Amino acid sequence: MSILDDFVKKALASKLTLESAIPESTSRKEEGEFKKSKPNYYLNSLKVLQNKRFKWNTTLRLYLSIWASLVVSCWLWKVGEILVNNTASYKLDNSVLITLISTTTVNVLGLVLIVMSDLFNGKSEVRDTRD
Repeated sequence: MSILDDFVKKALASKLTLESAIPESTSRKEEGEFKKSKPNYYLNSLKVLQNKRFKWNTTLRLYLSIWASLVVSCWLWKVGEILVNNTASYKLDNSVLITLISTTTVNVLGLVLIVMSDLFNGKSEVRDTRD
């Protein structure tokens, strides 16, 4: 048997309850305060977990906004280079240039509107109205 199995069996055999965890020398006032602090513990734990989630969301938003800015900037730089050097180096047909400009516009708008608006819309944040 593992150590965990032994621990679980001992815990089940001891039948610990909230009342048995309170020493007999405590007063009724202390007993009431102990029982009242239990929901606060869970509420505080929930707030700690929410803070951690908000911290990770903020970090993720920062990295993704930097990534999106770099992708859009590099893509636009390359398209501008192709347009400027088309007659000397690339010699692309007009239909290819129109397609390149169209897809660039769609990609930039799609990245900004879809990705960024989804990241920064605030709907993923759960508002706690109890406070």
